[in-house]
Amino acid sequence: KVIPIYPALARIARISGTVRFTAIIARDGTIQNLTLVSGHPMLVQAATEAVRQWRYRPTLLNGDPVEVIAPIEVIFILNQ
Repeated sequence: KVIPIYPALARIARISGTVRFTAIIARDGTIQNLTLVSGHPMLVQAATEAVRQWRYRPTLLNGDPVEVIAPIEVIFILNQ
């Protein structure tokens, strides 16, 4: 899992929150059809760049890998 880089402008503006996506996890564990559901515009690009690099263990059905639709959340929390 690649950790997103907190955007400097968002950090300066003290913006935090969750970016939500829906994606298809392909049979090989890669992210396909990443679709934004919600999230602050200043955080979306960093979240998208990180999530596109994520790899999952394939979901198995009767021992065979299958595509699945999955919700994905990326949470940005400012340091206290």
